[in-house]
Amino acid sequence: MITRSQALAAGMTLDMLRHAIRSGGPWQRVLPGVYATFSGPLNTLHRLRVAVLYAGDEAVVTGPWGCDMIGLRYGPPLGDAVDVLVGHGRGRGSTARVRLVRTRRMPDARRWVDEERLEDARGSGPPLDVTLDPLAPSASPGVIPMAPAARVVIDTVVRPDRLPMDWRPACSPRRTDCPDCRGGRLHRASALRNVRALMCEVVQRRRASVADLRAEVAAAPRRGGALARLAMRDIDAGCRSAPECELRDLVRRSRVLPEPRWNRVLPGSRGIHPDACWPRARLVVEVDSRSWHGFGDAPRRTEERRARYAALGWRVLPVSPARIRADPDAVLAELEAAYLAGLGR
Repeated sequence: MITRSQALAAGMTLDMLRHAIRSGGPWQRVLPGVYATFSGPLNTLHRLRVAVLYAGDEAVVTGPWGCDMIGLRYGPPLGDAVDVLVGHGRGRGSTARVRLVRTRRMPDARRWVDEERLEDARGSGPPLDVTLDPLAPSASPGVIPMAPAARVVIDTVVRPDRLPMDWRPACSPRRTDCPDCRGGRLHRASALRNVRALMCEVVQRRRASVADLRAEVAAAPRRGGALARLAMRDIDAGCRSAPECELRDLVRRSRVLPEPRWNRVLPGSRGIHPDACWPRARLVVEVDSRSWHGFGDAPRRTEERRARYAALGWRVLPVSPARIRADPDAVLAELEAAYLAGLGR
């Protein structure tokens, strides 16, 4: 991938460049001023590199493509356009391949590395860093500048109009044929679930700290940020998955249950962090979902952990995300009954 300025700085003339990108020629024009030095399709790394070259120096990738780069599984599907943060005064416009997100709050770039591509480059001989021109002063094969993980996630969720419908709190404009809008039902529940899942994941997988995420939520625009602020309150309380957040919604409806301890060390033990517990009632609640707790919590480990709970005198009440959503009243009644029974022991 090369820019027009880079090609000219390397000694090409305008005639040579036009000849290279002619119909049937060896190069192809990808975006205004950005070319591929081959004629085949672009892979993911090419598309990221093109976005940064087009946006110019100091640009960093953010949004759904950034979520994918750092390995987050609960981000939205990748669209055709790569979101790139640029300074507020940049004059270029967005294209079908690159969406420029102007900001007065440019973050320090993180260097995302495609390990496989970088290893290929190391074995090829030429130096990895090549200074070409002021538009892109450093170009490392396999290395893409991206925003910090917390910024990437919040940039993603506070712009729901750019995301699929299940990430939007409501149809806009309202569609008469949308099944999720009939009978007054809106998209808010599915959108909130997705926002919670992504924000919890970036903390759970230690890509960002709670403090980093909180700072980005506070700095985000008010418009579009309501779901992020709600999810942040759950994360501050200790929730680390979307079903835990939904369980917290349920608990907060109760006149019996106080706020439990979320994902904190079980009193009197070492190394056990239940999803939720009420020490006075010796009651532990675990959200039974390998999908949402998909970071190595195998059935054998779950069985061993619950045996330890029993040995320490704690009752374990497992609940599934599906039941929390489909039968919340029954789940809440079970929680309240178990809590009161624990108090009476």
